[in-house]
Amino acid sequence: MKKTLLAIALLGAYAGAQAQTNVTIYGSFDGGIRYQNHQDAAGHSRITMGSNGTYNSNRLGFKGIEDLGGGLNAHFTLEAGFNNGSGALNNTNNQLFERSAFIGLGSQWGSLDLGRQYTVAYKTVGPYDPFDFKYPSIIPTSQASVSAGQRVNNDIQYTGSFGPITARAEWALGEQAGSARDNSQQALGVTWAGGPFSVGGAYTLRKPALIPATAATPPTNFQDNRSWTLGGSYTIAGVKIAIGYARETQDRATGNSTDQKNAWGGASYNFNSALGVAAGYYQTQVDNVLTTNSSGKRQLFIVGSTYKLSKRTNFYADLDYARYTDALRATLPVAATSGGQLAGLGGGTSQLPLATTNGQGNQLGFSVGINHVF
Repeated sequence: MKKTLLAIALLGAYAGAQAQTNVTIYGSFDGGIRYQNHQDAAGHSRITMGSNGTYNSNRLGFKGIEDLGGGLNAHFTLEAGFNNGSGALNNTNNQLFERSAFIGLGSQWGSLDLGRQYTVAYKTVGPYDPFDFKYPSIIPTSQASVSAGQRVNNDIQYTGSFGPITARAEWALGEQAGSARDNSQQALGVTWAGGPFSVGGAYTLRKPALIPATAATPPTNFQDNRSWTLGGSYTIAGVKIAIGYARETQDRATGNSTDQKNAWGGASYNFNSALGVAAGYYQTQVDNVLTTNSSGKRQLFIVGSTYKLSKRTNFYADLDYARYTDALRATLPVAATSGGQLAGLGGGTSQLPLATTNGQGNQLGFSVGINHVF
């Protein structure tokens, strides 16, 4: 009897241990100084410290996973962003978990997640961005080049890896009365990685509101937005070469459309375990048919270097030059945000900066700082 009771107690303790959720706290803290000229019509320069992360986005996150047995698990992620200069949240809406807030189930067949999360297009672009989404406030791949947006609310997303292939699909609910399509987003993406090669592509269909909501008025004028991206990378002798392209088309109620095109290419190389360097060229072009002289182009050249002090801490520095042509000084068909960027064609984000409205045809920038991940 005693042996039986002991066995039952041990089994109960084991079952209780199996039911526990393992929670990991992680994050990234980036502190640096940035210089940039041509900040106003007079051509003045500016030196800033406060940012949401110059080299790597500042974040504090919590990940949890519970083994449900039979290869099945339950998991969640909560991730908040912050400004290192002031300690404030990384957004003006006081949205605590602005970066991620989702829960899901995972197995050998993949993962199904629900909540606010990175879009399929964003996850697809990452492997063929020369800077791997670093310098997010400077390089457009984490914003405009993805076109479909960096994150999306109310998202149902599937991810499955089968050998060298990773497949993704999502449906972000629009939550609009009378229409399942209005304000929604659907996407498919696939990545193939084998040896030194990696290629990927994604297609996204949205129907955003071109007239946003206010406290008293619901969103109106929903129009189709289509975007796609394609790219790849190749690694040889320690050098990673990456190229990519993305295009977004926003339909208008007038029957025509506005296009945003992004193309980029670059390379990175690690001289040793501590010192690395990367360089890239990014071009963003907006063709707007609604407003006269409101189309334009930005060409960005950037070179950056990192030096690892440890596995988790590194110094970084970059030099970047942006050139603006055509008629970007005119008003694009969407409102500017307080962050110094222009809202995207369908309510996303475009990296064409507001400095062009001050009559400046180019900007030179330099950043230096330290980044620690934990």
